[in-house]
Amino acid sequence: MTLPRVLITGQSGQVGHACSLFVPEGVEAVFVGRTECDLADADAIVKILREVQPSMVLHNAAWTAVDAAEEQEATALAINGTATAVMAEELARQGGRMAFVSTDYVFSGEGAKPWLEQDPVAPLNAYGRTKLAGEQALAAHLGDRGHVVRTSWVYGRRGNNFVRTMLKFMEQGRDLKVVADQLGAPTFADGIARALWAIAKPDAADLPPILHYTDGGICSWYEFAVAIREQGIAQGLALEPSSVAPCPSTEYPTPAPRPSWSPLHFSDAWSEVDISQRLWSEVLASALPLMMREDDKIGQ
Repeated sequence: MTLPRVLITGQSGQVGHACSLFVPEGVEAVFVGRTECDLADADAIVKILREVQPSMVLHNAAWTAVDAAEEQEATALAINGTATAVMAEELARQGGRMAFVSTDYVFSGEGAKPWLEQDPVAPLNAYGRTKLAGEQALAAHLGDRGHVVRTSWVYGRRGNNFVRTMLKFMEQGRDLKVVADQLGAPTFADGIARALWAIAKPDAADLPPILHYTDGGICSWYEFAVAIREQGIAQGLALEPSSVAPCPSTEYPTPAPRPSWSPLHFSDAWSEVDISQRLWSEVLASALPLMMREDDKIGQ
């Protein structure tokens, strides 16, 4: 009997690496990075899909440099939008399915309650626009065989992320100022990976076309940084005498505007595939030891 074959893009990224840790029994997982599948090369995308013939693609690879996308939107669009369209069109020919990881940045950032899957989209920046283009391409070519998974504030065991950056600066004893007027939900990559594998199950094909997955609760970047410091000290990291103070976004201008409000409503449909939500602070406490195993010094 032939094992179900799943292609996972973004092998070396935060979510791609996490996916490699939770491959279900009885699945043939094929992981590819830029070397095997250059998303800027449509022919390379089609070639790998025809070679692998996957029943499912977990599409994690993306242009994620939010500020750089403001000046290089065409390049970011080629990676996040056009490549997704090429992939979805070829999968449609083959009869396959895809889960595409997207972002809270597709929303305007002006709200008072967590964003629902059906809420109007209005990206503030180029990164959000290019990810939205990927969402639209998936829907156009795959219909109900495509699933968008929007998430936010991702950090993982590997790769550059807010947690690692904060810890590196704290280990250096810096006094940090962190924006306190942007609200969202930090989300550990391991949870996203488990959710993606749940979607990959054949009996999950009837899940909605758009799903929101984040860890529970709402905080500011400042509150997240404070929790990182507290948890780091509790777990034995030498973070004294660093400090963290709040500041408004106006004191930390960036090329790409960030949404002030980006919490996502955790989709009710996750219960159908036994995926539940934990508070971001609880997840952070359990994630730090896992991250520390990846490096001799977590801030590296």
